[in-house]
Amino acid sequence: MSRLGQRLRLLREHRNLSLYDVERLTGLHYSTVGKYERGVRRPSLETLRELARVYEVPLHELIPDEESENDGTATPADLDRWTDLLRVRPLLGRLLDAAAELTDEQVEHLVAFLSGAAKPAGRPRGPRGGRA
Repeated sequence: MSRLGQRLRLLREHRNLSLYDVERLTGLHYSTVGKYERGVRRPSLETLRELARVYEVPLHELIPDEESENDGTATPADLDRWTDLLRVRPLLGRLLDAAAELTDEQVEHLVAFLSGAAKPAGRPRGPRGGRA
């Protein structure tokens, strides 16, 4: 999922809107909105304007800041996104507290592990490694 996709989904959920609600409010098909959230498709500037209107945020909060992605510095938009995420999923705060005690190397390993854990599992394999 892209940063933009994560932000779009978080804003939608923060406003307690379903994909169908967004479809009704914007005229965008619900599956298209879902593809934007999963990073499968990228919305046009006009579409971002419409989504910003529905989510009641300034347009600049939806546009990824490429400079911040490259230098690793958090932007105000990052902080807003993380705040929204912690509101929606407070248990992540405990994870953040635990991660704060780790070294940078340990954090890198944890991020790599979590990135792999977030990917959908393939089909189950049989006892000899073949497809079940």
